[in-house]
Amino acid sequence: MTVTVRKPKYVNHIIREVFRLDSAAFLFRGNLPNVSDPLYIISDRFSPFAKGENPIAKVSIIPWKEESYQLRIAIKGNYHVEKLSYYVKDPKKWVEWAWIIFPQHEISRLRRFLASFINENTGLWELM
Repeated sequence: MTVTVRKPKYVNHIIREVFRLDSAAFLFRGNLPNVSDPLYIISDRFSPFAKGENPIAKVSIIPWKEESYQLRIAIKGNYHVEKLSYYVKDPKKWVEWAWIIFPQHEISRLRRFLASFINENTGLWELM
């Protein structure tokens, strides 16, 4: 009999935690047939335009090659799409294209979460 060990198809989280965000926004400048202007994809807890958006970040440590690790931040929650109409600099020339905003009370939770993984076994102990 042969036993096959199956790994998850997507991501093998070593540790993970969910954090509430104030907002997460992404600038889309792609070339789609029906899109001529950049679009702003946003999930904003305090949006005056859309109600009920509660952006969440799932922060996890995932394995990478040769026994090293990566920090992964995945965003989920309801969102809306806006055509940009309030900007000074042309969005096609913006250097940044994503913004993830953690509220102050979640920053300390994020630090504690990361500190729980930093030790002599992970090779990240020098960050303490």
